[in-house]
Amino acid sequence: MTEPTYTVSFWLRKILVPIDGSENSLRALELAIDFAMRYGSQITIIHVCEACNEDEIKNLVEKRVDGRVNYELKILKYSNKESSASNEILKFLSENAYDAVILGARGLSITSDINIGSVALSVAVNAPTTVIIVR
Repeated sequence: MTEPTYTVSFWLRKILVPIDGSENSLRALELAIDFAMRYGSQITIIHVCEACNEDEIKNLVEKRVDGRVNYELKILKYSNKESSASNEILKFLSENAYDAVILGARGLSITSDINIGSVALSVAVNAPTTVIIVR
């Protein structure tokens, strides 16, 4: 039997985790935390919103991370007349180097008729890096 390899640690050095506060996005954060604990991945969490309560998001993230790993939290604000959440995530990805994006399949605007949200679909199709979608 051969020794296990940690090739994954090279594939997932820097991970971007877009969150919106939904349970799916928080499960994506849990997966990123697991990678950080196992492989030393660096996690950047972004919250993209028009008008949001920054303290609420910070508390939600801090509660979920619970001191297990180091992370960076960025809150990106935009106007829906000029952009969208998916465009802002993709713009952030194009301006920064990440090895992977981990995000929830559906966010806060869940419609039972669809299996994957428009933001997740747009990021998965257009991202220049690996995308892991968590259900």
